[in-house]
Amino acid sequence: MNRVGIIFAAVVLAALVAFAWLHQRTMIRGLPLRETCENRFDALAKAGAFARASGGVVIAVLGTGSMAPYIPAAPPDANPREWIAAYAVTAPATFADIRPGSLCLYRAEWSPSVSVIHQAAQRDSLGWVMSGLHNPRSEPQWRVTPANFIGITARVFVW
Repeated sequence: MNRVGIIFAAVVLAALVAFAWLHQRTMIRGLPLRETCENRFDALAKAGAFARASGGVVIAVLGTGSMAPYIPAAPPDANPREWIAAYAVTAPATFADIRPGSLCLYRAEWSPSVSVIHQAAQRDSLGWVMSGLHNPRSEPQWRVTPANFIGITARVFVW
């Protein structure tokens, strides 16, 4: 490979690294305040008080690990699809208020009985592509749309 090819490859690699770094920073900046509580009951009480004061709704969040370490994963001996790891409180917001990095609650086809909490990564003509903070990539096969949108998270309570 000649010098021009090596320089071009280095520039492309640097651009990819810079894009990934900026994307990650956008995602982290989009996370709402997380309050650490003494236990699950304390978290539920604080989430309820915050929801009443802000006009939000409290939603239980499972410890699947997709949002770790922000939302803790279930312990190894627990079923992550049953283990409640946090409580999220929605903000008074609509689908139109979603921005890159917004932590959204929604109903997914693959999880009809439990809401999902992921961050908005990119919008296209079908809706918002979502991504878990700990997931290696976004999930382009599912979208958040006005039909399955529950809310944007205002605060998360963990223990």
